[in-house]
Amino acid sequence: MKSRRILSGLAAAALAATASLTFAAPASAATWDHWMYTDDADPGGIVRFRADGDVVQLCDIEADGWKVYLTVSDWTQNNLHKYNLSVGGNGNCIEARASFGSPYDLREGNVFRFAIWLDKDGSVPSYHDVAYWSNVN
Repeated sequence: MKSRRILSGLAAAALAATASLTFAAPASAATWDHWMYTDDADPGGIVRFRADGDVVQLCDIEADGWKVYLTVSDWTQNNLHKYNLSVGGNGNCIEARASFGSPYDLREGNVFRFAIWLDKDGSVPSYHDVAYWSNVN
């Protein structure tokens, strides 16, 4: 009888743990593998990258009159330029993805160079930052 109560107690605990796992909220559809901000004290822009679908999102995140720019290059292929993006206006974003076709379909397994910066009047890039991210999913 004693062992039966212990087993039923363990079964109840296992069932409770399973139930909490089963009913846990699913991961957000907007999860990102990598992200990087512009290199200013109060960042004005962000780039996010998700390898699954080669999704690149560039956002202006500050009402400062500056525009956010991005260059994507295939570092594995001698820094082969792939594409540029730019967006301005606080809260505005632009997205590129593999489903748009070439040049946005990034080669699987390669390393890509993402360079982000701000520019106020189109003449002098400022607050530049660079990251190298693998397209592995």
